[in-house]
Amino acid sequence: MNGKTVLVTGGAGFLGSHFVRRALAGGAALVVNFDKLSYAGDVRRLDDVSGDPRYRFVQGDVASEPEVAAAVDAHRPQVVVHYAAETHVTRSESAPELFHRTNVEGTRILLEACAAGGVERFVHISTDEVYGPIRQGAFAEEDKPEGEGSATSPYARSKALADDLARAFAGRLPVVVVRPTNAFGSHQFPEKAFPRWIVRALRGQPLPVWGDGMYVRQWLNAVDFAEAVALAAEAGEPGSVYNVGPRHDPEITNIALARWLVASLGLPDDRIVMTAYDRPGHDRRYCVDATRILGLGWRPGDVWEQLAATVAWYRDNASWWEPHLAVAESIYVDAAAK
Repeated sequence: MNGKTVLVTGGAGFLGSHFVRRALAGGAALVVNFDKLSYAGDVRRLDDVSGDPRYRFVQGDVASEPEVAAAVDAHRPQVVVHYAAETHVTRSESAPELFHRTNVEGTRILLEACAAGGVERFVHISTDEVYGPIRQGAFAEEDKPEGEGSATSPYARSKALADDLARAFAGRLPVVVVRPTNAFGSHQFPEKAFPRWIVRALRGQPLPVWGDGMYVRQWLNAVDFAEAVALAAEAGEPGSVYNVGPRHDPEITNIALARWLVASLGLPDDRIVMTAYDRPGHDRRYCVDATRILGLGWRPGDVWEQLAATVAWYRDNASWWEPHLAVAESIYVDAAAK
């Protein structure tokens, strides 16, 4: 990306903002942050680079064809990295149409504009949830079936369809698809499990753990993921898909992570509350094989050091997350944790 114009959709979001910072550090000539500023978007995530003359913010909706066309025409990006999406599984249960509009229609509109605009590389940010759950083993990139397949939530199904759209454009546009696992890090909206637990712990509230807590995820640091996306943009094979996620030994269950958190903060074990509520159709385990991105030279950091650094960031940056708490908590019905 050195010397190139990079357009990042959803760059005011959690993962997108980390990539904006990475693209600037990597020598991009111009980074255009195209974001509609939904409830989870926050330009304060990029206060540290907002004064960089190579950074531009453009407010716009990927599901608006005129707004997307205007941004592509005005800036003529060589590289487009498509993060913009509705991402919260619980919210998708009550607003599936919104998720389809942004995640599927928005992706189609952006792909069309980029194909017409002669974009040199299009990186589509997908998710490991397009595969659905897996009890044992790990999914390879070829294991995703066409269509919704085994994806369970409205969020996952919309991303599965968007993933198909991106790959279908490979004949018209140099597309690379990246499928990350469960991400964490600084500036994550406190509706997601790990930052929610952190801020509740810091506020003296119980930590709600759903069901039996034995759900398994691969925990991927946002900075590590930004590095993987940069690799995919620079060295990924057009038309290819790359899983991105560390493997943990032993695997990390939700209850194990919650117990680690209370121990690291010196809190009593009874701060953890096993709630009667559990997400409908809560997928037991996700796991992907990241051999392909490892072959490009990507390496994740130490997950426990990164988790600890994330806790420290939230402890030191209450002014960022406190304004988001009311919206973040508004969707939850785990009353035992209130």
